[in-house]
Amino acid sequence: MSESREAIVLVHGLGSKERDSAREQLLQGLLQVPENATVTQEGPATVQGVEGLRLLVTHAEDGVQRQVDLYEAFWSDLAPSLAQADIKTRMFGGLELLPYWILSGVWRGIAQRKALTTSMLVGMVLLLAWYWSTLALFFTAVGQDPSLLSTSAPASMQVPTSTGTMAGDLLKQVTTWMGIVGGWMGGWKVWVGVSLVVGFLPVNGLVDIADFARRYLADAKMGESPVGLRSKLRMRISGPLRALMESGSYSRVTVVAHSMGAAIAVDVLANYRSPSPTALRLVTLGGPLELLARRAAWVMEEIEGCANNPRITQWADFYSKDDWFCTQTPFASEEPRRTHHCIEQRASFGDQLSGATHYRYLINPTVLALLLTRPPPPPAAPVQQVQAAG
Repeated sequence: MSESREAIVLVHGLGSKERDSAREQLLQGLLQVPENATVTQEGPATVQGVEGLRLLVTHAEDGVQRQVDLYEAFWSDLAPSLAQADIKTRMFGGLELLPYWILSGVWRGIAQRKALTTSMLVGMVLLLAWYWSTLALFFTAVGQDPSLLSTSAPASMQVPTSTGTMAGDLLKQVTTWMGIVGGWMGGWKVWVGVSLVVGFLPVNGLVDIADFARRYLADAKMGESPVGLRSKLRMRISGPLRALMESGSYSRVTVVAHSMGAAIAVDVLANYRSPSPTALRLVTLGGPLELLARRAAWVMEEIEGCANNPRITQWADFYSKDDWFCTQTPFASEEPRRTHHCIEQRASFGDQLSGATHYRYLINPTVLALLLTRPPPPPAAPVQQVQAAG
């Protein structure tokens, strides 16, 4: 095992739709932002079939050089997009999504958490604005094509669309009124207001996050596969992580997890066991773990399992009061290897409202400085006293 060679594995958030796009952002941060070290890109790195980038870190204080390989555990291709789905899918998806979050325990105790309360209220307003526009489009489409109502419903609920039958005539009346309602909901004044909200704020991203979290927490099945989303994600992340940890190539592996990726990484690491002597470090950035734990009790169990896992030598949790889409991760107790770090971004109100502050962690100097911190020296071997022969 190389004592001067380390690896960073990035578990990106839901906003990263293309492979290695989040890794590129972190790479640019490492190459340009640090003040106490110089980072240069040396070329590709491949270990146990996992492909990444090789970096050379030169520390300014003493000129010591270290090799750090940068990898990304890509997973967003497994996440469906409700905001980009067809109108029928959005319609019925919203019927599940809104009650799931509004009629739940996520609202308990929010009066004591200003940041969480703000993010939840803003999120609910945006979700309602999105669903209003979805309903308006759906009702208007049904008014123009009555067969859409029948074909979009589950098979057991479909009714004949032909006139001359009681069901068909009733359906025609219902769709006519739905078209009228849709026209009222989508009047120009309403559309101006909704368009401004949807255009300026990250509504589609928030919808996808809320829908993804619902599917993830329930381990919902995806398509025809009997394996749920949570199970698929755990396998996607644990595969490259275990390959790097057990390769014998690194003295330390750091898992950097952003946004929803923080929840997935904690879920994986809570039960991670390995005979490898490689040190394992976790850095979470802007995670939504507190909110998810309010909706599903098992999330708090995974947080505690991760926090108490003896394989993890350090867990640094970064959050920002300027980031309305995260809170600090709740730990049951504090100890030196579990730390919270509040980042002051001094962002404008517009950046906070639009969610821009949620995507700045990967280029934050404080975060990058911690990532480049050298590991502590191994403990000295005990000195055995040799008794002289008398």
